[in-house]
Parts: sequence; structure tokens; C-alpha cells
Amino acid sequence: MVPRSSVSPRTDLRWSYPSGRTFCPKQGTRSFTPVQNCGTSEGTQLIGTGLSTKVVETILHFRAPSMRKLYALKWRVFTSHDVVTERFTAGLSRSTLKVYMAAIGAYHIPLGGMSLGKDPIGILFPPWCSEAEACSSYQGANMGSEKKKSCLISDVSLRHQPGSGGSTLGMQVLWHFRRDLRCARAIDSDIDTKELSKQVLDLFLLSNEEHAEQDQKTVLLLLDTKGKRDNNLPIKNELWENLIKEIHDRGINTQTPVVILLDWNTEDFSLKDTLFLASKPSEDKIKLLKEKLPQQIRLQRKSQWKVTTINLLCDEDSGGSALAVEILQELSDKFTCETWKDPFRTEISENKEFTREIENLANELFRKYKTHKKPVLLLLDHSDDEPLRYLLKKLQSKLQQDQTDGPAFVIINAVTKSVVRGKGHVKLKLELLPEEKERFAQKSLEIEKKHKEMSKTFHAFNIMRGGFQREDAEKVITGEMVNLIEKDKTSSSTKVLSFLALINSYVPGSHLSKSLCEKFTDGKPSVEEIMKPFMDLIVIFSDGKANCIRLKHPMIADACLKMVIKNNLTRFDITLDFLNKMVKGNESDYEQICKRLLFTRPQGLTGKEMFSRLILDIMREGKTNECIGLLERASHLFSTNPFYPQALSRLYYIKVTEKRKYREAEKWAKEAIERDPKTSHIRDTLGQVHKNHLSRIWTGSIWVNVNKPFTDTRLRVAESAIKAFEDEEKAAEDKLDDDTKFNIWGHFGFLQVCKEIYDLISPKNPLEQQYHDFINDLRGKVESKYDFFEWYLTFSSPSIKKEELEYVRRDVEDCYKLYFTQGTQTEEETLNERKQKTFAGMLNFLKSDINVLKQNLSAIEKPQSEDETQTVLYILANLILSQAGEPAGGTEELQDMLQKLWSTEAEGRSPEFYLLVLLLFWPDEAKPNPPNLGDCVQYMSQSYKRTYQKHLHRRFLVPLFFYGKGEGLQRLVHALKPHQNSRLHQMDLMLLAEVYESVEVECLQRIEGKVEDHRVFAVRNGQQIEVNAYKQAKVSKQGRVSFYLGFTIRGPVAFNITYHNCEYMLYLSDL
Repeated sequence: MVPRSSVSPRTDLRWSYPSGRTFCPKQGTRSFTPVQNCGTSEGTQLIGTGLSTKVVETILHFRAPSMRKLYALKWRVFTSHDVVTERFTAGLSRSTLKVYMAAIGAYHIPLGGMSLGKDPIGILFPPWCSEAEACSSYQGANMGSEKKKSCLISDVSLRHQPGSGGSTLGMQVLWHFRRDLRCARAIDSDIDTKELSKQVLDLFLLSNEEHAEQDQKTVLLLLDTKGKRDNNLPIKNELWENLIKEIHDRGINTQTPVVILLDWNTEDFSLKDTLFLASKPSEDKIKLLKEKLPQQIRLQRKSQWKVTTINLLCDEDSGGSALAVEILQELSDKFTCETWKDPFRTEISENKEFTREIENLANELFRKYKTHKKPVLLLLDHSDDEPLRYLLKKLQSKLQQDQTDGPAFVIINAVTKSVVRGKGHVKLKLELLPEEKERFAQKSLEIEKKHKEMSKTFHAFNIMRGGFQREDAEKVITGEMVNLIEKDKTSSSTKVLSFLALINSYVPGSHLSKSLCEKFTDGKPSVEEIMKPFMDLIVIFSDGKANCIRLKHPMIADACLKMVIKNNLTRFDITLDFLNKMVKGNESDYEQICKRLLFTRPQGLTGKEMFSRLILDIMREGKTNECIGLLERASHLFSTNPFYPQALSRLYYIKVTEKRKYREAEKWAKEAIERDPKTSHIRDTLGQVHKNHLSRIWTGSIWVNVNKPFTDTRLRVAESAIKAFEDEEKAAEDKLDDDTKFNIWGHFGFLQVCKEIYDLISPKNPLEQQYHDFINDLRGKVESKYDFFEWYLTFSSPSIKKEELEYVRRDVEDCYKLYFTQGTQTEEETLNERKQKTFAGMLNFLKSDINVLKQNLSAIEKPQSEDETQTVLYILANLILSQAGEPAGGTEELQDMLQKLWSTEAEGRSPEFYLLVLLLFWPDEAKPNPPNLGDCVQYMSQSYKRTYQKHLHRRFLVPLFFYGKGEGLQRLVHALKPHQNSRLHQMDLMLLAEVYESVEVECLQRIEGKVEDHRVFAVRNGQQIEVNAYKQAKVSKQGRVSFYLGFTIRGPVAFNITYHNCEYMLYLSDL
């Protein structure tokens, strides 16, 4: 990834070289500059094509000054010959000819859009001038199909492991399409996606004040960025939203994509991957799975993770599980192979029984691992993979003290689905398929024949060819290199090599500045001379602004780091030396590297790891105090960055065992807050410190009896924790804006603390009277926060594929039950009584057992007064009962009640009221003088903005109901828990949200509509009612459409929009 310092201060967008070929001047322009104008600069040539000065500056900035000088020289040589072909028949090498070709491409102005290869000038070059396209033909196939589809935005995804060649492939794809598309690259930095979207649209339109005529051409944008923001929002999703808004604001109508996003991201396939096998697979598909599954197992067998997973999603009639069993049998000599059919028999909701079942399964697997002393290859064959998370956590906890190298468990999680649709990711892994091995073998022969002895120094290629084996990387380290390290561990060459090994191992793709290395070595002699014994392992290159130095491959970095550690240079020694000798005084240059080294937590199987990879590795050596030393040093170097003291605080309260742990943890948490007082997530750490302190007292050996001194101590800690979480809540509220996702963890932490201390303040405790005011204050806040989570978790979720973590709702409900259960009432009765009093709570009965639903809703009586809240709840109760097939009030009666309220035209109504109006009146076309549904949608949107938007912003709004087939209330289909009291299956919902082409869902009714001005309307009885599009990018042009209608708390939403009377269907990759 490229740090901020390497980005042009004007823009985050770099045009792919050579940009000059992507712009077409007016007809009649000469195909290349005449000889007499050979002195004209490249910038002048580009401005002559109609580009603004700012754009030309961006293009020229992409090339290093040395490259610009070289191209200018070659251009002068090319244009200075009376017989132009003389230079190109003089026996120049292919590489030299390519430099000429690139230089001419930079200065050459195309004729009528013709590329250099098609221009008459192209006859000067041999037929291999299109070699780049041949190299990218395989990767380009998907891109070509994207361009032919009709949609505003498309994406092509590449997931690659560092060292697999993914970054090189990304740039190769840009090169391949440079003639047909306008290619650009957004490099990794704190990208302003709003500004970037404007630049992309400028590039698509290619217009400026002097040249108003627009020349539309699809932009191919390489997102060479980190996958997510610090707030956990994917950059691609954020950019996608801003692009759509910008397209609509500019009123762009086009039959081709505005932009194709190349979503290039690294991914650790050694930890997990997902494979697919669809219905009735062909022999080729079966063969491919038989190759890919062993490939993934081999890759994970080399992993450093203790537990790894392979998700195998199989269609019901694919035979995927049987194929997996065959593969297990073939690998039985290398693994202890186990197959468990339907291993999870108990529902997660039945907590105690489920916990016991998971514990027993984990114990049995761990026993077999210890008995056979080799990794367990486990096939879980089942239909519900939700409980897998709990099994993984149990296995990981049992392996904390395991010191073996490599995984203990490789789990193939075979899940049978009614419909399986695989994503179109291109994946590059550090393991080869059989066909790839054959191609590498053939290419190796060519290279050896051409380069002879020099081919042995092509280390990255040789590592790839050998299947990314550690042994191949270790072989490149010669005995001479080892002897040099052994003899002098303090030499400049040893230090630079150890720095490179450290950063390239833990931050693949990173590099050191050559000039800073020379400064470190006093510049005498040069870096090349100092590093001469190791130059075989090193690459020196330009990033466009300066010369940089790195090792040739991440696996070479791993091998070098292993070698220097073996010679008594520890990770701590190298890192501290790096901070003191390279980072100090150059903090801005190494900010991103240090961030990833010291506090960026990698994603594990069940969530983020506790600390960065480097910190975890040092702690595994039992050197927690060294980790503290590194973080303290970095905290002083980066004196305004809040994340170093935050990481220090977490390290103290989680891992340190001394008496001072909480005092130090509190000190560093407060330091982080002082550096960034407005960020709520920074404040969360202080609350977690106090909560952890409270928990330790609770479970520690010093706690024996409930008596006043201990009670006072715990309540004091609890008050500190509550204050910290309330401060976090306030910071979260204060910082809400259009780009912010609301932070709920202050609310949740408060409830967790209240749950922890309940025994001290319960009515059974004689000390309750002493803390009466404190207790009453807590009860009121517990009730308020419970109500918040009730609607927050009901109306929204992190995404359509992911629900909130199960323990969140469980802990929220447990806390409420503790504080409000009284007398002979059971905890469940207390909770259900509260649910009956809120709209969101009543909706949750749809997730319950049918008997629970009947018991709690059938007794709700019709309100005698015109109280709007009670009327809304009564109508909802009847609607829910009808969904479960139970007797309910008549549709007309419920409509009359709503219509009477509607006629009062009260202000400040809730979104829930308008939702019921839409649900009850949309299906019924016979009702005279119904409410105006167009007005209802508008009022509901306004009410949602007032009530929920700031807290639900950037979360997936759950479709609560869909418009289905049938009469009256039976025409509504609930979607809160598909397939439970519902005609809608979970897979139906996934298809509606993710599938690109038109799908048919048996229980739902398609709605006729139209698209105008990038807005979607349902057409009903001649009335146009505006609805939200689930995927706005599908609204690419005007015309008649149909869609499935869902209802969220914000309003009606069009799913699976399909255009009518078109020669093609809209295609859109999932966000």
C-alpha cells in the first residue's frame, strides 16, 4: 500500500500510464507530432487534446522525473531521424524497443481515437507490441463482460495473499484496458470518497470550461486501498454510494457503465476461504472442486493459525459433502480425519444445553488431536453454520498453551443450501493448482533457456514455481550471508536487513526510503555498497517520488527474520532499533508501517485478534513487558496519535498480572482520550478497563463475602465504569453526521456493568437502602437503554448477511430481567410484558415459538379510547397473529381504526404509524377514500429522519414485511425470521438482495412500476408512489420496471428491480 506522503497533494487519483492514449482529439488532428515540433513538451501535447492544466499535472506526476527525462530523450531520438525506421532495424533488444514504444506512446496523439498499435506509426514495431493484452486476456474476460452490461457501476473483485502477485496483476489489467477505458488508480490513503467520486465523474465526462463538449467513456478504477475505514465501513461501499449520488446529481443517462471498480484487496486464505458447488455440477466443476479443496487444505496446513476453516457451500443435489469425504480419505495419512454429521442438535437459544453440547464436542476433538499428535481434518456436514462460531472459540481457548508449529484443526464446514450462488472473486493464493504448476514448469524452461545462470536469481518467480514452500525461500539465504550476521550483529548491513525483514514480514508490500537508509548509514558508502552481500535478496525501485528498498518476496522476509532471530536478534530488539534509528525524526514517513506493526489487529475466525501480529508473537515468547516497552516508545514518538496509548491500556488490563495493571491501564486510557476526546471508540477503552476491574474483583480469590468494604470498592469501580460509558455515549451522539456509523458500545457497556453489580443492589441485599438513589437511577436508565436496543436490533442489522452478535441481545435482555422481575413473576414473563408495550418488541414475537406468540398477543384487547399508541399496538398484534395463522381482527375493522386516526392529521407521528397505513391499505384496492399513500411515504420518510436516522445510519434496514399473494392481511409476508411462522425462506431473502438477474419468489407478488430521473415509482391505480431502490445503481435508465416490494421502518423498498422490454438484463455486483 502507498502511504499518504506519496500521493499528489492535489488528488488521490492517479491515471494509469500512459494516459495520453485514452483521450481523443477532434477529427483531423495529426497522428503524431511533426519533426519540427519535436521540442514541444508532453504537457503541451496533452493540453492540446483538450485537457485542463490540473488533469495534465496529475498525469505527469504519475511518472518519476527520471522516467520523464528518459521518455523525452527517446522521443527526440525517434523524431530526429530522416529515415525513422533506421533506429528500429539496428538490432535493438526487445526491452529497449519497449522503452521507445512507451516513450512514443506518451508523446503520440492518437488519430480519431486509434491506439498506437493501430496508428500508421505502429508499422514500425514488431508484432509483439500487443503482448500486454495477451498476458491479461484471462483476467480481462470478466472486465469485458462488465462493460457490455447496462448498469451505472460494476465491480470486479480480486482477493490475493501478499506475495502471490496480486498487485502486479492489478496494474497489468489497467495496462490491458488502457485503450478502451479511462484507467485510473486510487492509492491507499485517507481517501475522501466524495471528492474521489467527483474526480471519477470528471474523468468519465472529460470536459472543462474551455472544451465544453463531453466525451463519455467508462472509467476503470483500481481501488488499491485498505478494505475498510477505521469505523469498519468498507471503502468500496462508501465510494459506491457517493458515485451514485454524484451520477444522479449530474443527471447522467448512459447505456454503458460509468465506472468499473477493480476491488483489489489482500486476504489471508491461510486462515479461511469459501468454496461453492452449485446444483447438478458438471464434470469440470467437480474436477475443479477436487483440485481446489486439497489446494486450500495444503495452504492451511502451512498456516501459523491454530484453527482454520474452509466453508463449503453445497446445493442440496450437488453431492458436495460426498466429494469432501473422498478427499478426507485421500489425506488420512497426513491428518486425523473426522466426519461429524449434523453435530449441533440444540438451538442456541437453549443456552445451557447448547453450551454443554459444544463443550463435549470440543473436548472430544481436542482429545483426538493430543492422542494422534497430528492435525485434525474435520468435516462438519450440516445445514446451519451459525453454531460454528461457538465451537471455534472453544477450540481456540483449549489451544492457548499449544506451542506446535502450524494448525491443530482444519475444519471443512460443509453447509447444505437450497440454492447456492458463488461470488465472482478472482483469488490468488500461496498455493498452486495442478494446471498452474504445469504452466509455471513450462515458463521456467523458457526462462532458464533465455537467462541461463541468471535465472537462479529470479527468487520471487522461483518461489512461485515451487509452490510457495518455506524451504525455497530459506535456500536463497547463502552461508556467506549467515556468517556476516553471526560475525557482526551491529553492522549497518545487518541492521538494514533486519529492518527490511521485520517490515516486509509483518507489513507485506512496505518499503524503506533509500535516502533515509543512506542517512542512517551516513551515506558513506552508499546503500548498494553496504548491502552488497545481500543485494541478491533486495529490490531498489521508484514509487514515483523517491527511490525505495524492500526484499524481493514476503516469504524471503520471513526467512530472513527467522535467520536473524536464530542469531540472537529478537523481534523486540529489531523493532526498538527500528523505532529509534529509522522512525525517530521521520515519523510521517513510517506512520502507516508502525500502525500495522504495533496496533492494527488482524481479523480472526470469530472477530479481531486481541493485538497486532507482532505484539502477539512477542507475547507468545512470554515477553509482555517488552511489548509494553515498544508501545510506550511508539506512543512517545507519535505523540498525538491516540491508538498507541489505547493499545497500551488494553495490553495492561488484558494481559498484565501485576498489582499495578488497572492503575496503568487507566492512565494510558485517559492519555488516549486526552489526545482525541471527541472519538467515542477511544473513550470505550476506559470503560472496558473499569468493567474488567469490576469483573476481576467479582471472580478473584480475594472476594469471599459481601461486606461493606468490598461493597464500597466494587460500587466505586462500577460508578467509574458507568461514567466512562456515559461519556462515550455523549461523544457518540455529539459526533453523529452523514458519514458516521453510530457507536452503540457505550450503551451496551453500561448495561453489562449494571448486570455485574446487580447482586449488590438487589432487594435481597440488606445494603440496598444505603444506595437507594443510586439504584433507582440505574433502573430508569436500564429501562431506557433496553428500549433503545429493542428497536435498534429489530429494525436494523450490520448487513443483510450478518446479524448482530448473539450475546448483545442476550445480555441486554438478561440485564432488564434482573432489574424488573418482581414477586412471583418469572423473568420471561417480565420480559414479554415489556415487549407487549413497544412496536419493536411485539414484532420480535414473530421470531418466537408459536405458543409464546399466541399467549402474549391473543390477550391484547381493543382499546376503548382513541389513544394512538394503544391503537397502533392493537393493530400490530392482530397483524402478527394473522401471520401465524391465528384468529385476528378483520382487515376492514383495522383499516377503519387507522383511517380515523389518519383523518386527525396529527403532527410528529411515528414511522410505525405510517408503516401500518402502508401495510393495511396497499393490498386493498376496494376501500373507498383510502389514505393518500404517496403522502404517507413522504411523511414516513420525514418521521424516520427525526426518529431513527442518526442511530441507524449506515446499517442495513431490515425488511419487516413483503407484499405477497393472497387477500387481506394474508397478502403480507413477514421477513424477520424467514421460514419461522413465515412463507419466506432465508434463501429467498438472500436472492432478493444479492442476485443480479430477475428471480422468482413463489410467495411474493411483483409490483409494476417505472423509473424516472433515477427515481423508482410503484404505479398503483394510476397513482405513482415513490419507493426506495435497494440497490440504487440498478436504476440506470428510464423505463417500465417490476420489483418485489419490501417495507422497512424508513418506508417501501424495491428489491430485484427488473426492466421490461429490454434486450438485456441489468447486472450489478453485490456491495
